[in-house]
Amino acid sequence: MIRTYLKIAWRSIRKHKLVSGINMLGLAIGISCSFFVSVWVLDELRYDRFLPNANRVFRLESITTARDGSQRQLPSVGWPVGKTLQSDYPEVEQLTYVKGWNPQLKLKGMYGQETGLMADEHFLSVLGYELAEGNPQTALKDPFSVILSPQAEEKYFGKGRGMGQILMVNDTLPHRVTGIFKNLPTHAHLRFSMVRSLASLHSLYPEDMTYEYASGWFDLNVVNYVLLKSGTNPGAFANKIKDLVSQRGQAMSRETGMSSTLQLRPVTDIYLHSGMPTENGPVGSAQSLYLFSAIGLFMLLIASLNVINLTTAQATQRAKEVGVKKVLGVAKAQLVGQFLTEAALICLLATAGGILLILLGLPTFNAFTGKAISYSALFSPLTAGLLTGFLALLIPLTGFYPAWVLTRYEPITVLRGFFAHSTQGAVLRKALVVGQFTVAVFLISATIVAWQQIQFMRKQPLGFDQHKVILVDLKEVAARSRNELAASLRNELIKSPHITEATACNAVPGQSGWTGQFATGDGNQAGKGVLVEHIPVDAAYLPTLQLRVAAGRNFSADNKADETESFLINEMSVKAFGWSSSQQALGKKLAVSGVNGKVIGVIRNYHQHSLQETIHPVVMNQMPVYRVVAFRYAGQSPAVAVTYLTTVWEKLFPAYSLNYSYLDNAFGQQYLAEQRLLQTFSVAACLAIFICCMGLFGLATFTAKRRTKEIGVRKVLGASLSHLVLLLAKDFLKLVLIALLLASPLAWFMLQRWLQDFAYRIELSVWVFAVTSLLALGIAFLTVSVQSIRAALLNPVKSLRSE
Repeated sequence: MIRTYLKIAWRSIRKHKLVSGINMLGLAIGISCSFFVSVWVLDELRYDRFLPNANRVFRLESITTARDGSQRQLPSVGWPVGKTLQSDYPEVEQLTYVKGWNPQLKLKGMYGQETGLMADEHFLSVLGYELAEGNPQTALKDPFSVILSPQAEEKYFGKGRGMGQILMVNDTLPHRVTGIFKNLPTHAHLRFSMVRSLASLHSLYPEDMTYEYASGWFDLNVVNYVLLKSGTNPGAFANKIKDLVSQRGQAMSRETGMSSTLQLRPVTDIYLHSGMPTENGPVGSAQSLYLFSAIGLFMLLIASLNVINLTTAQATQRAKEVGVKKVLGVAKAQLVGQFLTEAALICLLATAGGILLILLGLPTFNAFTGKAISYSALFSPLTAGLLTGFLALLIPLTGFYPAWVLTRYEPITVLRGFFAHSTQGAVLRKALVVGQFTVAVFLISATIVAWQQIQFMRKQPLGFDQHKVILVDLKEVAARSRNELAASLRNELIKSPHITEATACNAVPGQSGWTGQFATGDGNQAGKGVLVEHIPVDAAYLPTLQLRVAAGRNFSADNKADETESFLINEMSVKAFGWSSSQQALGKKLAVSGVNGKVIGVIRNYHQHSLQETIHPVVMNQMPVYRVVAFRYAGQSPAVAVTYLTTVWEKLFPAYSLNYSYLDNAFGQQYLAEQRLLQTFSVAACLAIFICCMGLFGLATFTAKRRTKEIGVRKVLGASLSHLVLLLAKDFLKLVLIALLLASPLAWFMLQRWLQDFAYRIELSVWVFAVTSLLALGIAFLTVSVQSIRAALLNPVKSLRSE
């Protein structure tokens, strides 16, 4: 029986080549898109799932509220929090302290930097990372001990030769290798190649650390991971510790006017749900996960609707076939089996085509998503299960309804061709076309709005000149000599006639200075502090970036007092401190990051970060803590300036590699997520329109064949070509118009919600939907017109003779 079904199915596919081809191509595209989306989603969901106690490990986070009601969320807490939880709360099984650490290391006369962490001796037991060599109980117990990744071990000592070796940090601090990690998982929110014992910090700064553990409730610069005991209710525990900082740090809270609450975040939620720019490792987006999943589902659904639509339309040609078979005694179950076999064969062939598209598109997919999925991974049991799942979904979805439609009528009714003229089949087909184009119209609207928002952000005045500025990254330079060498590089660069300005600083726009710093200003009462971003700069910072002074003056290189006692602030800081004007702010006393001084100048507001954030208070002084040198080159081409930079660098830093970038490009990197979203919408919209148009073309073909005699009669009676084309196209254009009316309000609502995530955004305008309407109607009209023109150009004599 199955063999017979397959023969009939294959003959049907060969007989109806156009419909079968459209169905298979559409399904192949839908399957490949859905497959790629599924692989990406599953890869994103893998983060931190490898941890043995993943369901019991949580990170403590702080939500700090300033006196003006502004809030800041950080993935870190004050130093006393962890010790207090460990000693006073029985729900805590174990807790570990973790802090970022990016050491400069020396290898064979060359310097390099590693991405590292500092952690206490409980790091391995809480987070569950495993060692290939070393004792996990003692590896991080002693000061100046370090655990290396296999890659770091091989880089510095050779594979299998690292244990017990001495690693020199910053040319001054010898560290002993006490452990080697097993291969570190790539799907982790923490990225590091080595971990240093936190006891090293205690040994270097014993008095500071004693103070921090006793009083540093608001020094939010350490990360705590807590392992809860089995059976502990995380929600109840989170509620129990929520106000711990406010209760234990009351004196500091009154003095600063700040309050801080604690929250727990499951370690498996950090990658997708944190969204904080201060994360130590990669950050994903749950919103993107949901959005891309919906797009993948829509693509598969649109392709499936094509199959249903064209198959039910084809019923007008197969009605007599079904009627004859019923008269000859073929049971309804056998007919259903036949049509399901046809659907299964089409789905299998489409899946084969989809696999081919997947193989061809994998490099593009990896480049687009930043993943590194190999061809071998495509043939894993998981991916085989995905394709099997698609088939299990598609076969009944595309086969059951057409089979039910074709087998539900009595033989005599079918043989008389009643189904061909029933309104039920027509209504269904119209509804499916409307559904398809509703999705396509939404994707087109989203593409246009995303493009508008990105263009708006790129063209928005930033308050500084980002063009013709080159950044030199100094993070690999040893910290002990970085400031001196940065000043030397700046002084050498400015000697070139091709370089107009150069500055050494802690951060340029697009980078973070010291965020979340507590500052007090002259005239502020106790409890009236302000959270600011503190950026150490030099006197050339403003002219290099072309920041404008609103009141007062810039730092002066000849004024020694400016180096230690003077501050520049932005206009937002004036407002935050409660001063009435920029002019009034001049001469006001200010204290931040342990430095006391006065305000000598107010700079106009500028965007230190992307337009997703509002402008916040910024304070600058000439504290020599440099991480980057920036310079502005003359002329249109940077080539001469870069050549000079290379020469100077090799003279000053022969042991370091040169890393430079352009400020405009670096600042634009903040919009990578939005650009990726735009690309996704663009690709999805094009594919959705393509699949919809294939289905529309198939339906137009059936319509033209069904109305062949009508077209012949109208031509004999003098109907023009344009009249006949419009006659055949108008019914389809009405469906697209209905889809526009349904999709536009939905798109307006969803896109308004998306734009709310941007502090500076466009306003949705009607013309977006007008352009979308013209595009959708134009594409649909062209698609239908191709077949309509062919039908209208037929010889009317042949049309009238056709059956």
